[in-house]
Amino acid sequence: MINGRRPWNAEIKARYEELSATTFATTSQNRESLAFPIPSAPNSHNTAYTGTKNLYNNRSPYRGAVPHLGERFNGIEEDYEQTAFGGKRSPHHPPISHEKALNDYLLSLKNRGLSDNYIETTKNFLRHYLSWVVTNTVTTSPESAEKYLSKSNHLKLNSRKRYADYLRKFLEFHGMTFDIKIKRPQILPEIVNEADIEKLKDAITKASSWKISVTTHLALIETAVKTGMRRAELADLRVRDVDLERCRVKVVAGKGNKDRVIPIGAELCQMLAGVCAELGEDERVFGMNKHSLGVWVRRWAGKAGVKLHTHSFRHYFASTLATRGVNLRVIQELLGHSSLATTQVYLSVTADHLEDAIQLLE
Repeated sequence: MINGRRPWNAEIKARYEELSATTFATTSQNRESLAFPIPSAPNSHNTAYTGTKNLYNNRSPYRGAVPHLGERFNGIEEDYEQTAFGGKRSPHHPPISHEKALNDYLLSLKNRGLSDNYIETTKNFLRHYLSWVVTNTVTTSPESAEKYLSKSNHLKLNSRKRYADYLRKFLEFHGMTFDIKIKRPQILPEIVNEADIEKLKDAITKASSWKISVTTHLALIETAVKTGMRRAELADLRVRDVDLERCRVKVVAGKGNKDRVIPIGAELCQMLAGVCAELGEDERVFGMNKHSLGVWVRRWAGKAGVKLHTHSFRHYFASTLATRGVNLRVIQELLGHSSLATTQVYLSVTADHLEDAIQLLE
């Protein structure tokens, strides 16, 4: 092994040396003006590619000097691919038969006038898939495509749908049917510990030497915990949306462009009154946009040594209300969910719930 790669097959290496010698002999009269070094015979995969591609690429000064130079080096490269890795091509580079299937499909995309960016993205993804097929000694089929997609369950739903679409169109081009429904994976909701929230507030309280408004930021955490508002809704909350007389906040154009009103307790109402007193009607209550607010929470959670983010407070709000027996439809309304099923995802079953259930059998 040389540099972690397999050395060239002796016969193919000899062919490379012979063609190189022919190339330089033919161009010997121009060698001084070319300023192009004579490459030694490559002894590893990396130098093989560097040497061959430099010699027959479009900018090579030797390209026109030897008849069919590019084609001859292409043949050497393909034979190298078939032998240097024991019949398999290098990682992320499928065997010749798979490569032809891929190239035929990419050509069809080009003929349909699809963008170069789309074609390049498709090529990169399908090469990974075909290399995985070879590595795992399976066939190119709907079954292997589905198994390959299962490796991406950790990705966002839109990404998984896009990858499924790449595979479906590729397989259909080659006469196979691939009909798979990509569903959002069922992920257990996080269990937010009240003690962690207290640690976060304690870290903020002790930051009096920092150039921040402790009152404002404590009010932010309390509002998130006691209203279940989304990060964007917290960031967009304006002074005019806080009704201090009736102790409620109005979420304007929340997710789905819907408005809703959330009652708040007397303690939180008093905290917000102190914050809003120094602000104009149209100003943001917490003085941060959506991005800054998320960064700020993560930063302070790190200082407090806890794993919290803005959505953690929403989980805590929903699960606490459910634990205390609040009707699920009421929680749905407070959270601003269109579907009751969405609300159920936020509700975690704690160990205490399980123990209480077993106690009923005693």
